[in-house]
Amino acid sequence: MESRGERLRQALEARGIRKQLALAAELGVDESAISRWQRNAGLSLMHAARLCEVLDISLDWLILGRGDMQLHHRSDTNGSAGQVADRRSSLPPSIANAVRQLTEAILAELS
Repeated sequence: MESRGERLRQALEARGIRKQLALAAELGVDESAISRWQRNAGLSLMHAARLCEVLDISLDWLILGRGDMQLHHRSDTNGSAGQVADRRSSLPPSIANAVRQLTEAILAELS
């Protein structure tokens, strides 16, 4: 199975990013951070989420290797949102609350 660093290199290549300086500037990190991430060094959730947003790739794919790079693209976004809402409503209240808190924390970090 590919490592996270290998998947990041694959995403950069797929997006035509050969020089990391512009990406580093957009992410607000030093260019060396991107090189370290490609060597599987630590990557915060905030930076992983921002990378996925900027590169337009799936977070599950980047972090866990699940699915494919484009898996987050759905032709029927209402259907997907409905599926998520259905699943969320079937969760025990304590887990649903934890998911809500995590989502809020991630969104706060991204803004």
